[in-house]
Amino acid sequence: MDSGCSRHMTGDLSQLVNVKEFNGGYVSFAGGESGRITLKGTVQNGVLCFENVNYVPELKHNLLSISQICDRGNSVHFTKKGCHVLKPGIVIPKDWFLMTAERKGNAYIIDMNKKPCEEITCLFSKISEHDGLLWHRRLGHVNMKNLNRLAKGQLVRDLPIKDFMLVEKCVACAKGKAHRKPHKVKPVPSTKAVLELLQMDLFGPVNVLSIGKKAYCLVIVDDYSRYTWVYFFSHKNETAVLVKQFITLAENQASTKVKVIRSDHGTEFKNVTLDTFCTEKGIDRQYSAP
Repeated sequence: MDSGCSRHMTGDLSQLVNVKEFNGGYVSFAGGESGRITLKGTVQNGVLCFENVNYVPELKHNLLSISQICDRGNSVHFTKKGCHVLKPGIVIPKDWFLMTAERKGNAYIIDMNKKPCEEITCLFSKISEHDGLLWHRRLGHVNMKNLNRLAKGQLVRDLPIKDFMLVEKCVACAKGKAHRKPHKVKPVPSTKAVLELLQMDLFGPVNVLSIGKKAYCLVIVDDYSRYTWVYFFSHKNETAVLVKQFITLAENQASTKVKVIRSDHGTEFKNVTLDTFCTEKGIDRQYSAP
């Protein structure tokens, strides 16, 4: 693929089909050499068909002309990984353009000596990681989205109008957003008997109902034995009644008393019904940290 080649041409006659005699004159090569165009034909690869390909016996490389491809209505896009021939009708947005080389004849030429136009266009570029982190700190550890918004809106004096990308990690932000350290694992339980401490939690409503069409689930764990009970129910307000029934049943079966209940601050556990019940039974209440 050659943007400087005015026409398709090849030095390999086996590439051509529908070959016709053609006196196309001469082609200039680098170093002052030249070759004569004697034939022309068609090259096909199953996807595209390139017509009017000139045959130059002296040519050692096959060249496809970008201008001739564009004359067919296609457009061409070059990247560092390859060259892509795009389908007709695809339009690239103008705000993606950085520079434009005008087509003159069948070649694309850009004049680097041309004086800049009076209307200066400001091109956005990537700012260095150090400067990005510096402005991130100066503006109260603002996130990159808002920092770019401030820059493009020219809302901060001396803030570069560039595209900020914070690659370097901000230690202060990392510490500020870090979650609290988890509790250390205890190899030996604090409790010494069953029902001394019951830990319980509720989850729901769930998207997929249980077999009994229940949406909530209460999990109760005995801290000493790690024995677990699971109860399903339809409504959240059934929790208090179920906990009362469970404690009465567990105390009767184990012939011992429940001493402590530990839960979160959910209203299903912090309510008048359970508070009154635990006060009457002498059960202590513990709540996990929010």
